Amino acid sequence: MKITDITRCIAPELQQFELELKGIFSSPSEPMNEIMQYLAESQGKRIRPILVFLSAKLLGEVNASTFRSALFVEMIHSATLLHDDVVDGDSERRGRASANAKFGNHNAILAGDFLFAKAIKLIANPADHQIMEEMLQTANAMSEGELIQSEAPNSKLTEEKYLDIITRKTAMLMRSSCVSGALSVGAEEAIVKRMADFGLNLGIVFQMRDDMLDNDQPECVEYAKQLIPDYRLKALKSLEGLPETETSQALKDLLAFCAERKY
Repeated sequence: MKITDITRCIAPELQQFELELKGIFSSPSEPMNEIMQYLAESQGKRIRPILVFLSAKLLGEVNASTFRSALFVEMIHSATLLHDDVVDGDSERRGRASANAKFGNHNAILAGDFLFAKAIKLIANPADHQIMEEMLQTANAMSEGELIQSEAPNSKLTEEKYLDIITRKTAMLMRSSCVSGALSVGAEEAIVKRMADFGLNLGIVFQMRDDMLDNDQPECVEYAKQLIPDYRLKALKSLEGLPETETSQALKDLLAFCAERKY
């Protein structure tokens, strides 16, 4: 199943999202604008904003706060990729030269900082206070995850350490995507918690599948093969009791996509 099939129920929202994101990925400064345009051309799967919109639509009506949250998570995701590629020394991203390879490490770091600043400004709205707190805690966790990974020799990467790293680096932002979508429509605390659990477990599944497809560390691949079924089941259980709608089915299909994807 393709992402476009899964997201039919939020197609209008995603179309509007892409238009707004295009405007955000710009700068009046030509050097920075060149990097922003290069990034804008490299469109990913949009898993994180998709989670925002599906979580919001499952529990209420998509609104301006939902859009701000979706834009925020995509900007934070893009910024962390810029920084990660510099830290890891990666020269390719999504089949073409990474920003650091094309524009240099210095400019890539500055572009990441630029996106972080724009993201914070975007969500600095009194109505989004809870969402901002959630996102900033996640940004901290992601930075810590990158540091933990860099300090962990491959030969000493235990299952516990592996789970800690992928939770911080990947799953936390997907958790926050679901939380922010739920918060944007005023969902009750207990429901927000369940969406948080779904996003966290889906994020772990996503990264494990990523490691199975493209990881040269045998222990990571082995951990992923063993653990994906358990975390997939945990994610599904988080949705039990929530409304059975086209949107909840889309969340389940997205989980299946993350667990079974070939790319």
